[in-house]
Amino acid sequence: MKPISLQDVRRAIAGRSTQPLPKDNIFVSAVCTDSRDIRPDSLYIAIKGDRFDAHDFIVDAAEKGAIAAIVSTEPTAQLIGSLPKTFRLMVVADTRIALGKLAGHIRTTLRAKVVAVAGSNGKTGTKYLINSVLSSRLKGSMSPKSFNNDIGVPLAINAAEENHDYLVLELGTNHLGEISNLTKIAQPDIAVITNCTAEHLEFLGSVAGVRYENGCIIEKLNARGALIVNGDDADLLHTVAKYRGQKITFGFNQSNDLFATDVQVDSRGVKFKLNGRADVYVPLLGKHSALNALAAIAVGKKMRLADEEIIAALATATGPEMRLEMEDVHGVQLINDAYNANPASMISALETLKCLSSTGRKIAVLGDMLELGQTGDQLHQQVGLMVGQCGLHLLMCVGKLGRHIGEAAIASGVTRDRVQYCDDADAAAAALPELLRKGDIVLIKASRSIKLEKVAMALKESSLLN
Repeated sequence: MKPISLQDVRRAIAGRSTQPLPKDNIFVSAVCTDSRDIRPDSLYIAIKGDRFDAHDFIVDAAEKGAIAAIVSTEPTAQLIGSLPKTFRLMVVADTRIALGKLAGHIRTTLRAKVVAVAGSNGKTGTKYLINSVLSSRLKGSMSPKSFNNDIGVPLAINAAEENHDYLVLELGTNHLGEISNLTKIAQPDIAVITNCTAEHLEFLGSVAGVRYENGCIIEKLNARGALIVNGDDADLLHTVAKYRGQKITFGFNQSNDLFATDVQVDSRGVKFKLNGRADVYVPLLGKHSALNALAAIAVGKKMRLADEEIIAALATATGPEMRLEMEDVHGVQLINDAYNANPASMISALETLKCLSSTGRKIAVLGDMLELGQTGDQLHQQVGLMVGQCGLHLLMCVGKLGRHIGEAAIASGVTRDRVQYCDDADAAAAALPELLRKGDIVLIKASRSIKLEKVAMALKESSLLN
């Protein structure tokens, strides 16, 4: 990050220093919320979590080289006495808000173009593809893993290098108002909305609520920048119609500015024609990867990369872990999509499985999709109806809601002997390995908290495969 003085930190967060700040500027060169990540000259921001309180580790942070901390608890005399005399404490009402304020200030000092990606599905995959495209010629970074909330986004901004050309951020939400807050912090030059489908309905209410929430990304989008939006969703286009800057639409419909035709999916990735002309290959699974690639192409074009550069970069792109990640495990082709799930991404994963060729059987381990509110049962049933079209040899349903997938699959024609139920991921991990044979292809997918990665780990550790 670009070094920032303690005086500028205090002004940015409107904090109160418990001791006078030194007259000579002292600069911090990193911002951390985890004392284990502290390095010399860091600023430590103590955030209270559900299972821990970072205020308990202020002394540890100081011992590892932090020179100041932002706190929301008035420090005791005992704490002050245990810290180095040069260490400074700044008190605010809420350290999470202070983290965002600081990131908002640092954002204004960056020369990098900020690209923000929002939407129901494909945010992380699209972020990876955008970074693959831009890094082919420019210097920059993307937010790590799924740093997409009011802690992760500020940390990604704070860590950005001052000489970089771009920064790709992912903006996530499960409550109204979160995208609005994040876009005010990020102040993007380019915004991408991948799609809007049924997700987090327990809090967002409806798909219309999902569209409204993600559409808030335009609130602080640079008026001279660009909004890159899925043009196959007419209601989404209406939601963001008030943005007066450049709009670039993408999708499968040929009415879009960028569209994909002749889409082919196999175990190596996806191929398609860009606007009916140029051939594009992306080594990521699923038809939806073509849509994610179109968004990345739009960003590349906006950043003045040539079409040839963009297409070449996409051909060597890599994707995130546990998102349709395919690997050979003891002769079984495992498709690990256990990171998260909602109805649209679940159906997309099943469509991908359906397209793939296999010398053995096709098997799906599907678990609960959470935060769907009162529509949860119905949406799980819709997934189950899709299962009936996939020609599965075995469907393993995990969790209470997962049972609805199995019941609907049976209603759609899948025989009962091909459907099994497990209470949780541990039970599925124990049962699945002994059911598999070499040549089988297995999809695992559920919401994050179901922890179906345990099934993937069990397969890798198993010696039971026939």
